[in-house]
Amino acid sequence: MIQDSKSRVDLDILKNKINDISAFFKNTLSSTDNRPLVGWFCTYTPEELIVAGGFIPVRIFGRKKIIKSESYFPINFCPYIKSSWESLLSDADNFKAVIFTNSCDGMRRFFDTTNKYLKDTPSYLLDVPHLRGAGSIDFFANNIGNMKRFIENLNGKKISRREIENAVSLINRKRKLLKKYSQIFTKLPELISISSYFKVMELSMISAPEIFTDDLERYLKFIMEAGAENITKLQPNYKNTPAIMIIGNFITEEKLWGMLSAMNLKLASDDLCISSRYFEKQIELGDDSDFLDLIAERYLNKPQCMRMADLGLKLKEIENNIIKNNIEGVIFISLKFCDTVLYSFPLLKQKLNQLGIPALYLEIEYNNFSEGQLKTRVQAFLEML
Repeated sequence: MIQDSKSRVDLDILKNKINDISAFFKNTLSSTDNRPLVGWFCTYTPEELIVAGGFIPVRIFGRKKIIKSESYFPINFCPYIKSSWESLLSDADNFKAVIFTNSCDGMRRFFDTTNKYLKDTPSYLLDVPHLRGAGSIDFFANNIGNMKRFIENLNGKKISRREIENAVSLINRKRKLLKKYSQIFTKLPELISISSYFKVMELSMISAPEIFTDDLERYLKFIMEAGAENITKLQPNYKNTPAIMIIGNFITEEKLWGMLSAMNLKLASDDLCISSRYFEKQIELGDDSDFLDLIAERYLNKPQCMRMADLGLKLKEIENNIIKNNIEGVIFISLKFCDTVLYSFPLLKQKLNQLGIPALYLEIEYNNFSEGQLKTRVQAFLEML
């Protein structure tokens, strides 16, 4: 009994150490890299070209308090866009440029607003097709070429093939390590909290990729060594816990992840644009390959967003994930007023019913939700499972 108590204490100390993200990523958090920043919003944005152009790609997460931006958009408008516009109104001078995609009608209106009111901040709208076929890849490759020229104009110099190859290699390495981290997280849920997992994912999108990737590699090495030593102590705690999959859009709510961590929810898989849709699939460049085609192919064939036209393909992706990870319940989380995602849920619910998988639907504001209400609903859902 005394030995078991000591093991539990040792495990708690180890868990606290692993979840001290600021300690493992201190180089990332204290970086003095002076390269100019280029902001981006959507995972269909090729980071490789931003890096090759000599910039740091930074995903804009927005501000928690929305004050000024309310006067620019309707009340029933995407809260993430409002939050991001609030950020740009205050911090536009921090960015050399901002790159948008036509991911939804709201984002297109966001681009128009930025063009009108922030004329000193260059902005570019990348047109992403809604299909994945050969014609779509050619179309997207041409648009990526236009984006490349936009970045070249920012820097006043051409981007060489060698610079693109180096950038592809770097971002591939980051994606590979993030995928490895995701796999470790699902295998060792007691060591890595949900909050820490998504904190690392967010850092990967706002940090200098070279520094972040080095920090992540050291972090993974420590976790793997610690996990190997303590694996026999970990499994019983989650043996009878149902495996949950979270599906949604741009969910970055720290309080939500903290709430789920405190409930010891076993997150076995996810389909979110701040996680798997971001790091899945590599770019393979050959000696004679057309790098624009290969970049376009990677981005169109990664786990797709609900904005893509072939929803049947998306449902198949989710079904494969459910079977592969033995998912027992799905939590579907959407930001308010996200029509693209809301239109998809009825068909997804129908598919889950066919698979015999219970689902819980949650709709939240961006950076603002009722924790008590959501906690009650999630607890009831888990008890039902």
